[in-house]
Amino acid sequence: MKKIITTLSGACLALSCLAQSGKNITLQGDISGDLKGHNKMYIYTRTYRDSAVIENGHYTFKIPFDGPVFMMLYPEYIQAERQMYVPYGVLMDKPTTYTVTSDISKGMNASTVKGSEAPELYQAYSRDKSAAWKTISATLQKEFGKPWLQENDPQYEAFQKRQEALQKQHLLPLLEKLVKEHPNSYATVFSLSDAREIATVEQQDRLYAMLSKDMKASTPAKEFHQFTSGIRNAAIGRQVKDFSLPDPQGNAISFSSLKGKYVLIDFWASWCAPCRKSFPHMREVYQQYKDQNFVIYSISIDKSKADWLKAVGEENNPWLQSLDNINIAGSGFAITGVPTTYLISPEGKILMKEIGFDDTGNGNIEKKLGALFGGAAKKAPEQPKADGKVTKAIPMVPMQ
Repeated sequence: MKKIITTLSGACLALSCLAQSGKNITLQGDISGDLKGHNKMYIYTRTYRDSAVIENGHYTFKIPFDGPVFMMLYPEYIQAERQMYVPYGVLMDKPTTYTVTSDISKGMNASTVKGSEAPELYQAYSRDKSAAWKTISATLQKEFGKPWLQENDPQYEAFQKRQEALQKQHLLPLLEKLVKEHPNSYATVFSLSDAREIATVEQQDRLYAMLSKDMKASTPAKEFHQFTSGIRNAAIGRQVKDFSLPDPQGNAISFSSLKGKYVLIDFWASWCAPCRKSFPHMREVYQQYKDQNFVIYSISIDKSKADWLKAVGEENNPWLQSLDNINIAGSGFAITGVPTTYLISPEGKILMKEIGFDDTGNGNIEKKLGALFGGAAKKAPEQPKADGKVTKAIPMVPMQ
């Protein structure tokens, strides 16, 4: 099953529950250029949305403060003029006033942020990353003729390996420098998620060890450290450590209660379009094998319980459902994107992992199920596939 969404990662910052703390963030912006009458600015995370009117090139947001947040700004102008939108995020680590200065003709990503050290440091780090990516793309263009290749290209595997090597060469040193020079900055722990894809387990351990005591106690640092442990825990052949998560009715489901069955663990989220696109085919697989020694267990990484419950009701999938409220996705399985599926043996050992989904029935896990139980999943002709292609996962980014 193959289509995945990856999140601004374990450093995911959310307005999960706006506390009545009496403290607020003030985000004020000055934007120049011809907005052609489109005078609204939007701000959002996956669990929070607001808008403000731009008057004489100025707008203001008041945001309840419940801890550091990473929020995206989106001018109405971009959508109205049908321009390409590159999300522009602002890291805000304390209840103070932040000022964003933009020129619409240069694009939101040319904006500058003032207010505290964290957003300014994160902005500088982001500029360095952009420059490194230009170098990486130029190198790939020179060596492969293109800065990006499709998965069906004969050179794709070699391209991927070269890109990963270039990321380690050009991006990892930037992150190491940030951690070394600013071990007590929230911008640093927020940026650690970049290491999940490009650093070895040992390098991740070293990065975490370099943080200050205060930053090690922060949520994103804890989740990063759990993710490193998750890489070890999620190795093929490893025994899954028992865990317990709530179902939609609030009852605990322990993984150990599934012992004796083949378990397909499906990590997903309500906001993940590829995840929800995968469900019709997963229902076909479930119908094919539900009378065998086989169960599906969907675990949502949603930060919003209400959004999760709403999606569970809409999908009405006939298998076990839980909300990951203790970061099993990170500490147990090192999830970098959704959907991601794991096939677990009746003895509780990890047999296979698949990122994304393949609704053609050619996914490795589905082939394994066919070998275990005989036959292939039946296709429902009344539900034709859109393109019969493998769908990638959505990365988990620090915006929830």
